[in-house]
Amino acid sequence: MGPTSTSTDRVVLVTGGGDLAADMTESLLEHGARVALAGPCADEVRLAMPPGSAVLALPCGRDDLVGLGRAVDTVVERLGRLDHLVNVVAARPRPGPLMQLDPLALRDVLYGDLMTPLACVQHAYRRWMAAHGGSVVNVVAVTPRDGPRDVALAGLTELTEWLAAELAPRIDVHTLLPSPSLGPDAYRAGVAEVVCELLTRRTNAAHGPVLVLSEEPACPSHAA
Repeated sequence: MGPTSTSTDRVVLVTGGGDLAADMTESLLEHGARVALAGPCADEVRLAMPPGSAVLALPCGRDDLVGLGRAVDTVVERLGRLDHLVNVVAARPRPGPLMQLDPLALRDVLYGDLMTPLACVQHAYRRWMAAHGGSVVNVVAVTPRDGPRDVALAGLTELTEWLAAELAPRIDVHTLLPSPSLGPDAYRAGVAEVVCELLTRRTNAAHGPVLVLSEEPACPSHAA
C-alpha cells in the first residue's frame, strides 16, 4: 500500500538542511500536508514559513542518527502517524582524485549519504510504516561532480533499488537525482513539485525507483 494523497490527514517528515529542505517543507505545506522537519536549521525554517504555517521543528545534527530516530518517534507521538519520509541528501563534495583522498574522509561521505538515509528509513519503517504503509523519497542536492560524490551516489542508487524491492508493495521508495546538465536554480525550482507528485501517486513501475530530474520531466536512471 503506497501513498494515496498528500492532504490534511497525511504527515510528512523532512530530514536534512539547507534550501532544499526549506523548499520541501513549504511545498508540502501548500499541498495540505502536516510537516515535521528534523535537521540543523529546523527552527529557522519554521520561522521563515508563511504566517499560520504549522511546522513541527525538531532540531538535530544532519547525521545524528540518535537525534533523527528520536525525531521519528516524536512525529508519531505528537502528530499521530508518519505517512511519508523525505530525506534531503547533501552529497557533500570532496574535490580531488580518489588516490589522494584520505579514506576516513570517504567514510564520512558514505556515512552522511548512505548510512543516515538508511537509518531514517529503518526507524520510520519499524515505528509506523511496516504496519500502515507509506513512501520514502531521497532527494539529492546539486553539487559539483567528483570521485567521492559519485561513489556515494552509486551506493545510494543501489541502496534505493534494494529498499524498493524489500519494502514493496507496502512502501514506495525513490531517490531523485539532478541531471548533470541541470543547474542548481533549475533543480531547486522543480524538485519540490516532483517530490510532492511522488508522494501522491505511484510512478510507472517500469521507470524504476531512481529518477533523474532534467529539463524534461523526471525520467528513470540507474546511474548517478
